Amino acid sequence: MSVAMSISNPFDTPTGTPALSQRESREDLSPDLISSEAHDGPASSSLQFTEGPSMVAKTPVHCGIHLPDSEKHVPISVRALESKFGSKSESDPATTKRRGILPRIWYRVKRSYITSIVPTILPSAPRDEEKYQYVLLNRWLLIGFDFFAALAVGASTWLFIKSGPAFYWYGVYAAMIFFFIYPAYALLSFVKGFDLEGHNKSIVENPVTDGTAPTVDIFLPVCREESEVLENTWSYVQHLDYPAGRVQVHVLDDGAEERVALRAQKFGFHYITRPDRPHLKKAGNLRWAFARTSGDYYAIFDADFCPRPDFLLETIPVCLANPKIAIVQTPQYFRSLPEQSWVEQAAGPVQEYFYRLVQTLRGSWGATVCCGSNAIYRREALAEIGGAAEIESSEDMYTGMMMVDRGWQVVYVPIVLACGVCPSTIRSYFAQQARWCSGSVYLLTHRAFWATKLTFVQKLCYGFGFLYYLTAALGVFLNPLPGPLLLWISPDKVLYYNMFYGVPGILHNLVIAPLWAKSRFPPIKVQFTNTIAAYACISAFLSCIFGRGEGNWISSGANKTTKNTRYRNMRILAWVMTILHTGNLISAVTYRLLTGFPWYHVLPLLIFDTFWLLCAHRFLIAS
Repeated sequence: MSVAMSISNPFDTPTGTPALSQRESREDLSPDLISSEAHDGPASSSLQFTEGPSMVAKTPVHCGIHLPDSEKHVPISVRALESKFGSKSESDPATTKRRGILPRIWYRVKRSYITSIVPTILPSAPRDEEKYQYVLLNRWLLIGFDFFAALAVGASTWLFIKSGPAFYWYGVYAAMIFFFIYPAYALLSFVKGFDLEGHNKSIVENPVTDGTAPTVDIFLPVCREESEVLENTWSYVQHLDYPAGRVQVHVLDDGAEERVALRAQKFGFHYITRPDRPHLKKAGNLRWAFARTSGDYYAIFDADFCPRPDFLLETIPVCLANPKIAIVQTPQYFRSLPEQSWVEQAAGPVQEYFYRLVQTLRGSWGATVCCGSNAIYRREALAEIGGAAEIESSEDMYTGMMMVDRGWQVVYVPIVLACGVCPSTIRSYFAQQARWCSGSVYLLTHRAFWATKLTFVQKLCYGFGFLYYLTAALGVFLNPLPGPLLLWISPDKVLYYNMFYGVPGILHNLVIAPLWAKSRFPPIKVQFTNTIAAYACISAFLSCIFGRGEGNWISSGANKTTKNTRYRNMRILAWVMTILHTGNLISAVTYRLLTGFPWYHVLPLLIFDTFWLLCAHRFLIAS
């Protein structure tokens, strides 16, 4: 029978619109805040820290409130920031009482299949009650049931393979799946979680004060994101809590847009662009800025990530406590809200599995994945490679791996300190997943990776990510085959109770995983996005095989209508696979029923196939 092997990936890489008001004191900022390096200035004239006023404010700032020099800095809560900038979302027509029942129903149907009509819901910084959500793993129910589901699928696959010599070839695919599932679960199970007490001790023993605070650059890489997205993020960056004069903020604009330069000036941020765009894409942007700044550390926030005021106060002490730490990575946190598109609602919970469980436990093996945004970087360490790996695809992952290879440490602190947005359309989610898959494929197929000084377990952790993407891509073609093949070749092996082998996997995805997750989301929508991700993996592997790179980069907050021929081609492939598989199954079922085969033995196959079609239909017909 056909049982989709959709067990959770154990080792891979997954509020409303604030008002756009600005501080009145920003209006008189002069153009000299725009970097002289904007076009072709020499690297030697880098921006230097001085004892003068902070680039973030002309008077001491604590969480965005201007205070006299003599006044003690008093923290302001994240909720106070939300109140200041607003957190009102655009009205959802589906919940507006002025509309009748039929218009509301029609709108809900329309937003389910035309994701581009759903308004962007901009994030706010994580609240206090969200800050420590990822510290407690609660892993045993999730991993235990996941392991049980994997055993059930393994037993079903074994019975299929031993049904006859015609099916032996399927064992290669099955072995590849279970080679990474079972060892990965073992690595996830037998390590300790995050030491919150030790983290708090580091903060106490390494306080950030006016006398001890190292200088910090804030990098804000952007590339044609909407103005509302940028202003929302920058309003939170503006309120980072750090001693005055010790932090500078830089907007790294790879779109070279005048509107972005003007907004950077309005916020009091340095504006940097480069003449060799789009060389090396985001990596090139970061390397250019790295050569023209001078802070002891630098933090990176992607265009949509809103940091808490205490971001630097929670991360800089970790670096001060251990001089061998090159990168401190924190979670990329996403909310799942009813106002969002179904793609965004489902994409966030997928990332929770990675950032709450996988990253924490990988960190125990020294194999933390550097994810770029929401991280602190030690300039001394990153200077060895020019600030970022010289590669277009997944430069963040390569950067972290190169640091470990050079004897530095990349650590993970699972404290939620910044919140962003996931892709909100099918097209942008497809592009994101294809980009991530491409990065993993290029890493594992590059000779330099195998020549690194990473330990066997560290390399194994990276290898599990590659195997996940590979099995996801192959699963599109191979997962639906067992049922129809048995009906055609060995119908005596098709028995109604075989369906119970697939039930644990479905229960895991629809019941256990939602119970474990901190976010609340419709679990069936996660299955919709899993289908999109699988075809994105196929596209990425084909691009790698034929040497076409990863295609255009589409950020989560960027314009949603970017054309992508690979996306179109994969939707065509999805239609072809759906028609071939469904036609094959219906033909086999019809033939067997006409020859007197008991109907109740084929009913489970039809039920599972209907579920498979349900999971695939959004990718097939939605836009």
